[in-house]
Amino acid sequence: MTESMGWASALAMQPMANIANTTAFSSSSSRLEFVSCDLAETIPIEQDDGLRGTRTRAAERLAQGNIAVGGSIVLEPTPVELETIMPFIMGTASSSGTYALADTLPFLYLLVDYTTKVNTFTTKVSRATFSASPGRKLQLKLDLVGTVMTIGNAGTFASASIPAMDLTARPWMMYDLGSGVTINSLTYSIDRFELIIDNMIDPTYMQGQTATDLEPADRIITLGMQTKFTSTEVVLQTDTRAKTGRAASLAFTNGSNILTMTFAQLVAMAESVKIPGRSKLRLPLNYQCYGLSTTKELVVTLPN
Repeated sequence: MTESMGWASALAMQPMANIANTTAFSSSSSRLEFVSCDLAETIPIEQDDGLRGTRTRAAERLAQGNIAVGGSIVLEPTPVELETIMPFIMGTASSSGTYALADTLPFLYLLVDYTTKVNTFTTKVSRATFSASPGRKLQLKLDLVGTVMTIGNAGTFASASIPAMDLTARPWMMYDLGSGVTINSLTYSIDRFELIIDNMIDPTYMQGQTATDLEPADRIITLGMQTKFTSTEVVLQTDTRAKTGRAASLAFTNGSNILTMTFAQLVAMAESVKIPGRSKLRLPLNYQCYGLSTTKELVVTLPN
């Protein structure tokens, strides 16, 4: 029997407009290219820890624990793919290309082809991490928590008539960030960034083995970057030491496809510069994103 190889795997999701069809994947579903996927179902074995006059454990007393569904998917999304994914991160559908944060999150239904079997997952996005570094593509990691995994037969992915992957535009690159990050109307160059949107989902279990609810408990958004450390960037260090909040934005421009992330108020933990020997000095900036008055902490815009 030949090996099942990862290159033959495939991934599809139900877009927001088709979410009512839940796990009925079809030509209205969206196929995504992905880097890796460790989304899985695990069912622990509950051991018997009682005293029994022997060190031998009895198989007759074993029981299954709660069914846990979760894991992560790593992608390097194109503009079209990110438009499809963004409502499940932010909680709302696009409004003329703008995605606003919501207090509730929709279910994300996924179909994963493992070549030998095809599994369907019912999940929500617990955490989304955007990251980039020089010369690399913008990467998105989705940490997912789920309620149900259903195992299907090989070939059912193809029989669902899911469209081909999007090839209309390449993914964004770090150099698409142009002049860098804009903070308090001034632009600064950065050589890395990581934006984390943490919805802090802790599955609810009642009397059954399967999670009944996937409600977000909070939302913490952090933005980590580092800049040069010259006289230009000293003002950023001054702000962090004074706990001064600033409006900021990031804009990735890929032809006509512009991804903009706008932050109402960034406040950073004060961290001083370290000297790593003869190499370049960098100012660490680890911000938490806050709302300001009626403005949400983060607003994302994409091509409409």
